[in-house]
Order: sequence, then C-alpha cells, then structure tokens
Amino acid sequence: MKKFLWVILLCFSQFATFSQLLPKVYNQFFMNPYIYNPAYAGVEGHTVLFVMYKEQWGGIDGAPSLSHANFHVPLKGGLAFGAMVYNERAGLYTQSAGKVTGGYLVSIDREHFIRFGLSLGAGNNSLNFGEFDSPTDPAFQGLLTNETFMVGDFGMAYHFGHFNVGVSLPSLFGYDLFTTESATPMHVRPHDNLLFKINYRGHLSDNIAIEPHLIYRYHSYLANQYEATVILHLLHIVWVGASYRQDAGFVGLLGAKFWERMGVGYSYEYGNPNTAALLGATHEIHIGYHLGSKKDHAEHVSSFIKSHRTSAEERAREAELERQKQLQALQKSRQPVQSSKDEDELGLLAGAKKEEPVKATNNWNYEKENEPVERINKFGEKERGIKFDRVNEQGEKEVVFSWLPPPPPGAKEETYEIANPDDEPLIRTRPDGKREAGIKWIRTIDGDRKETLIIWDEILSESAAEAIDHNPAEAHAMKDAKISIKAEVPVKEEPVVEEPEVEVIEEQPIVKQDPKVEPTQEEKVEIAKGDPELTDDFRPLDDYAKSDEHQVAKRGNHLLELPAGNYVVAGVFGSFQNAEDLSDILFERGFHDTKVGFLSARGYYYVVIFNSSNLQRVISEKNRVKNLSGLSKVWVLTVNE
Repeated sequence: MKKFLWVILLCFSQFATFSQLLPKVYNQFFMNPYIYNPAYAGVEGHTVLFVMYKEQWGGIDGAPSLSHANFHVPLKGGLAFGAMVYNERAGLYTQSAGKVTGGYLVSIDREHFIRFGLSLGAGNNSLNFGEFDSPTDPAFQGLLTNETFMVGDFGMAYHFGHFNVGVSLPSLFGYDLFTTESATPMHVRPHDNLLFKINYRGHLSDNIAIEPHLIYRYHSYLANQYEATVILHLLHIVWVGASYRQDAGFVGLLGAKFWERMGVGYSYEYGNPNTAALLGATHEIHIGYHLGSKKDHAEHVSSFIKSHRTSAEERAREAELERQKQLQALQKSRQPVQSSKDEDELGLLAGAKKEEPVKATNNWNYEKENEPVERINKFGEKERGIKFDRVNEQGEKEVVFSWLPPPPPGAKEETYEIANPDDEPLIRTRPDGKREAGIKWIRTIDGDRKETLIIWDEILSESAAEAIDHNPAEAHAMKDAKISIKAEVPVKEEPVVEEPEVEVIEEQPIVKQDPKVEPTQEEKVEIAKGDPELTDDFRPLDDYAKSDEHQVAKRGNHLLELPAGNYVVAGVFGSFQNAEDLSDILFERGFHDTKVGFLSARGYYYVVIFNSSNLQRVISEKNRVKNLSGLSKVWVLTVNE
C-alpha cells in the first residue's frame, strides 16, 4: 500500500513541477483575456472583477481543481493595474500563488492601439502529509516539502477596432524540465514558452455578433498545441459557442449577460475520446462583473460583457441626438412661410421630391367630425388632427390627418384656417418612399398674431386612417376648415422683463468649412452666456483660435455634456442641428472621431474632432490640423470634473 501511495505522490510531485511552471488552461479565456496575457489589463474600460472555478476529470476522486480571482482597471495616462490570485488542488497537493500587473496603452492613432503588460508575484507548493496513516514514514520524507517560487509573465497586444492579436511569455523565470526521453534536465528559458492569441468580433446585425478566437501554444521541449473557439452573441444577452483543443477534444460553451454589467459563463469539456470514459468530464464556471461606470479616460475598450457595437452610454446619446434631430425637423415644418420664398421650397425637406404640380382646382375635402382626434406625439405635445381626404386618379381614397400643434407657451388660444382653399395641397415623396401632403394654414394666436404654416403629414390609405380614427364625419369644402384650440391650463400672466436684443452665434461655426461645401450664412455676433459656477472665462470663443491659449471649464449635467478630457474644437453652435451638419462634413473629410457635445459652462454645442486625456497630444493634433483647409481656427478645450 505504501508503495502504491509513493507512486501516487511521485506523480503528484511531477504534476507539481509542471503546474508551477506551465500556464493554466481555461476554457472561457475569451471572457477575460487578462488571464492569458497581462497586456489586457484595463481593456474592459471599467474596474472589473472576475472569479472562476474549474473541476477537472469529474470521474476521479481527488482530481485537479482550479479557482482564481482577479481584477484590473484602466488608469489615467494610458496606465493600467491588475492583480490575480489562484489556488490549485490535486489530491494531497496544493499550489497557491498571486501576482500584480502593470500595463501601458500606446495610441498609434484614433483606431490603432498597442498594449504592454508585466506581472510579478510569488507562489507556494505544499503537500498535506497529515492525511496519511503514517505521515512520519521515512518513505515519504523529502519527497515534496513546502516550497515557494517566483511567478511572472509579460505580454503585448495590438488592437484595430474589434480585431485583437497578442503574444505572451507565460513564464518569465527559467526552470529545469525533465522529460521521458532523458533524465538530464533541460533548462527552459522564457522565450521557450510562448502563447499566441488572435480574435475578431464581427457584428452580423445590431443584435447578433460572431466572435472567433485562435490560440497557439508553443514550447521548445513539449508538444505544441492549437485551440479554436467560436462564440455567437445573441441579442447581446446570451452567448453560445464551442472550442476544439488539440489532443483534448471539444468544449461546449454557454453564458448570459445581465444589465451590460455582469457575465456568467459555463463550459462542459468532454475531453479526449480515448480517455473521457475513464476520467470523466470537466466543468468550469466563470463570472465577470463591472464595478462602477466606464472610465472616461479609457481610450480603447474591448469588452466581452459589453459586446454591442456601441456602449449603452453611446446608444443613449445617439438616441437623444436622433430625438433632437426629429424635434428640430418637426419645429422646422411649423416655421412660418415667408412671402419672399416659394412655399414649396420652404416646405420640402432635403431628399424629398415634389410629385404633383399645384392645380387650380382642389379636389380634397375637409371631413368635419363631432369629436376631435387627438394624440400625444413623441415629444410629449398634445396635437389635434384635422382630417382631409380625396379620391385619387386610380380611384383609391387617400386620407391625411394634419396634426396641429398646441398654442405656444404663454398663449391662451389659437385658430387655424386654410390659407388658399382653392389650391391643391403640395404633394411630395420622402426618401423612404412614403408620400406626404403639405396643408397650408393661417394660424392666429390670441386673436392678433398671425402667421402662415405649411404642415406636412403622411398620406394614408383608407384602412390605415380607420385604424387612427373611427369618428363619423361630414364632407365639407376646404374653406370650411376653421379650428379653434385653447390652452388646456390657463396661463398666469406675469410681467415680462424687457431685455436688449442680442444676436446669436446660432448658425455660424467658429471655423470655415471646406471650400467644396456650400458656404454658410454670414457670421453673427456671439452671446457671452454661460454658467459662472462652471467657468469664469467668457471671452469670445474666436479669441482662442487666435492664440495658443485653451479654454478651461468644469463639466455640467446636460444629457449630451462633454466628458472630462481635452478636445480639439472645430466649431461652436447654439443649434444642435447646425453642429451636427458640420460634424457630418468633417466626418466625410476623414475625421471619423468627430462628435457633437454640449458644454453647460458656455451653453453651446461643440463640434470636436479629437480628444485625449493627454493635453500635449491634443495640442499636437491641433497644430497639425491647423494647416488643413478650413481648419485654421481650431483650438483646444479642457473639461474638468
């Protein structure tokens, strides 16, 4: 019996030697590539915590088990920090170790990044002799005593979008290796043991992404090994996948994500078919959790837990930008018609085309209803729908609800009547193929203020109109369409404080646009407005472009507020839409990091073409682009928390 135990212990002692010096194998490395390569410290963009437990060869008592916990976080200036502890047990043998990691991110340009990472630590091997019947038996003495050892690894990784490739040295400290071919130990140097990893995440749609990984383990004295993994993200909530590891068999993968903050994964490894029935399956649980919010100073992020094309914050910002675009389009469609401009030109939006010429005779009817049709639009306004219909040349009935906005703030009542009842409404086709009719109204506010509006709404089929309104109606001539709308809540009259008129910066950017772009209107005088609690500098913004000074302000609470950082500013606007227009122009010129943000300190929308936590990099970028056409007046903004 003692001889049998001695053989077992000898096997464990050999296992201990390899376990100490060779890298651990994780089935769910894709969740946290830091466990294979220290260069990935901070790559999640958050402070992130991972824990893992792996039970190998479930059919054998005392089979190896491995658990670890680690965290890493991106720091300012491209730095990163991480730490990891692990414990491995195999029968009577136990190994524990820990390490700390320092990382550094180098930004080649806006899309290409290189990471470096170095870890150092120590560990301990031990054998529990207390579980033997005769722990003092001389046969066991000196076989394996408690010993400590150094651990360390080094890695680097290259990132381009969702493409990542890395190489690491899992063992920075050399060691002696015994093989079955020779009893003479061979000294393994750090470069004799390498791990290569490459992966890419491709988005098949906004809700589905595929993520292949390839790993190659190189060793000068042991068998090399490759491993291939494919992950499918479904709705970015569930993932499924499979791996194949050379000489080890297939692995099934399944996991789920919660709130874009937590990921829980499970793997089932059947093992090599030749030994699987004897050894049993291997199970692994891996859990990751993002602590706090994304770090604004994280210049590059590649997260498995947040696998969308864009982050939740970016999607919320994009949704708000789109909402503001639509709101401005709605407001623009209600702008008064100026007598000096053609009503069709004012009514049509970019991309829409006129379909039918204006006719002298109007074949549209006003459908007078006993009860008004009302709706709450997406901006929270209550609108009243006035129904018009006609029979077109194909004999089909067409219906338009002209949705009239409520009285403006401060007004008690407004009336609408058709401006030219004998003329056909304007007809146009939108870029998406839908047709709209423009009803021209005369709007009278509180009995004296008059303005003319063209309100555009979609032309519906009879069945689509019935889904909106079932009220019986009487057909009348267009001239009979006269509606009175009262404010729901009486407005309390308050004295109006007269303020001197000042012109707004609204439509004109601080810098000139590219010569190929149609010129904007003349520059207007800027309002020196803002929040004194966020900045004490209210100089004209153009002054910054004329000098090397940069503007400094604190961050406010606007939904589109610029995060803390340093920015190269290309334009400033009072109107979001005008800022977005310049952003689109700059994007087409190749400035693909251009974005629009709000600065509460000055109360304007800023168009920025470059940002970094490193002020010197931003100044260098400003000096570079100042020589480009249309960007001679760019300047630097610093936003502090």
